Amino acid sequence: MKHLLFCVVLAVAADACGGGNKVTGPVPCDTYTGGIIGTGALPGTYDLKSVCSGMKPDQPGASGTVTITGTDFTASIGTTTYSGMYTLSNPDVITVNLTSPLPTQLVGTYRLRNDSLAVSGTVAGQRLSLVGTRVP
Repeated sequence: MKHLLFCVVLAVAADACGGGNKVTGPVPCDTYTGGIIGTGALPGTYDLKSVCSGMKPDQPGASGTVTITGTDFTASIGTTTYSGMYTLSNPDVITVNLTSPLPTQLVGTYRLRNDSLAVSGTVAGQRLSLVGTRVP
């Protein structure tokens, strides 16, 4: 009888603590903020380490580069290239007026820490996040 009572109490506790079946929805791509943390400058070329488009998980095997000059932003992801002129706003807002693949805007935020660049935002209503490491 004690064993049965123990099992009932354990089952009730598990259910009260969320031990039942939980249903979670899709998780959006990560958001990166902070601007330039430490020393460094944004212009450079970065090898992409992860790409998320729309919802998690990141695109498996996605590869490419992000190249940033004084005025131009180019992200080559697989067979697609996003390019255009960019502007920065304090403290960490980036706006890219894309001309390729379609005329639109990427509006988002960025973080540069040491040699790691992370950009997140929205392109034509679709969430996008990119993480890359500076090429020496």
